[in-house]
Amino acid sequence: MREKHSLRAAVIAVAVALLAACGSGGSPSGTSPDPGKPQSGGTLRVVKQTEPSGLDPAKMLNQVISESLIGSSLFGQLLIVDDEGQTEYGLAKSLVTSDGGTTWQLRLRDGLKFTDGTPLDAAAVEFNWARLKDKAVGSPSRAFASFVKTMTPKGQTLDFTLTQPIAEFGSAIASDMNFIASPRALGAGAQKFDAKPVGAGPFVLKSWKRGGQMVLARNPAYYDAPRPYLDQLVLTFNTDTNQMFDTQQAGGADAVASSASDLLRTAEKRGLTVGASNLGGGTSLTLNTQQAPFDDVRARRALLMGVDRAAVNVAVYKDAAAVPDTLFADGSPYNGGTTLPKYDKAAAQKLFDELAAEGKPVRFTVTTYQVTQLKRVAEAVQAQLNQYDNVEVEVETLDYSTAVAKTVGRQFQSIVSAVTFDRPSPRLYTVLATGQANNVGGLSSPDLDEALSAGMKATDEKARERANREVARLFNELAPSLLFTRSAYGIAYSDKVHGVELYARSAIRTDSLWMTK
Repeated sequence: MREKHSLRAAVIAVAVALLAACGSGGSPSGTSPDPGKPQSGGTLRVVKQTEPSGLDPAKMLNQVISESLIGSSLFGQLLIVDDEGQTEYGLAKSLVTSDGGTTWQLRLRDGLKFTDGTPLDAAAVEFNWARLKDKAVGSPSRAFASFVKTMTPKGQTLDFTLTQPIAEFGSAIASDMNFIASPRALGAGAQKFDAKPVGAGPFVLKSWKRGGQMVLARNPAYYDAPRPYLDQLVLTFNTDTNQMFDTQQAGGADAVASSASDLLRTAEKRGLTVGASNLGGGTSLTLNTQQAPFDDVRARRALLMGVDRAAVNVAVYKDAAAVPDTLFADGSPYNGGTTLPKYDKAAAQKLFDELAAEGKPVRFTVTTYQVTQLKRVAEAVQAQLNQYDNVEVEVETLDYSTAVAKTVGRQFQSIVSAVTFDRPSPRLYTVLATGQANNVGGLSSPDLDEALSAGMKATDEKARERANREVARLFNELAPSLLFTRSAYGIAYSDKVHGVELYARSAIRTDSLWMTK
């Protein structure tokens, strides 16, 4: 097992994503008519749910509803990997492996400089990635950086090796290791860095009034002229999703970054364009497979068949969320013919009775956060399951820090959680493989480990498809969690906004954004 500190960072990452996604469900998308050639100038105003606690890139989640708008602006991207696995380069000019995924070379563009004048070279990437690996930093990306075993920088070239072959490691870089800051500025301490963050991205911090707004101004020295096209990007923060959309409708914002799928769908009806990545996984009830009753797979399978997820959707989300049928993203070939267990009350009761006859009636607690919708999810599950014989379910609602501490110690029986992914490798490995940091439910299966590893090692799409179809099959068989909604991390924007490009888990690049005047 990895250290508890590593698990804590993983749990915090999951919890932050979960709290941001508490109103999530579907994955709406939209496109605007071709507006022609990008125009320079203008200020784009975006209202989003969460204000960052700081600007250290090691602490940022690269999602549009979290810190992606800020991180992409201040630090840019090394590279981008789209839903199909295709790579587009930014600050990096190439990423290649010489042996199918163990030995890698990352080459940066020549002449790159941070806004403090220091070079953005391979040594700077090494410094930042080493910070991600440092358990004292507490980065939510530590699980991914920890795959990096050795790093050898020379000029603009970083040679590195991984602890095991990962053929699509570029996807991990894009989603979790993409933001590189000045080592000198980071060395000055968090307070000074927050006041004057130093990166090589398309924007610089002009001002930040906590609880108010953040103003990001064009970086005139950005490597990719004439980008960025905007003069300024202005961010405001509001945890009330209804108020966020009201602000946009009243003319106080040009775009809204939100995880509330019902409001994103309403935004489309109001004439806004909505962009969101097609993600796998979703919001879930994770089961502790190391503790009774869910150390018995029959109890886990009974729960999955015993909960009517469509009824949860109606009770909690007014039927506005998308209930997933598959582990991987909708339409993904990785699902094959495998679908998630269907609601089957009779089959569930048979398993509950079988367990009770052996002296193991299913009694457990659902742990959840002090968020209205998440509490309602737990209560909806409780109400359904308490209708069965030989089942008794309680709900405990905890504050954020207490829930995180309880999860880190795996002192729960079931907990409302979330996991989302675009390309499954290596993220899904960190969630489901034995002993991995993000495997909060403690699932351990040699067969699943083998399938996950095969998916990471696969260098061609057919082999990757075979491995991931086996992952989908074993996920159903092992029943480690109940997926009840898809996550919708999206941005809704007016017809004045153009150049919206999402990648990975709804990360967004900001150098491509522009506005018609």
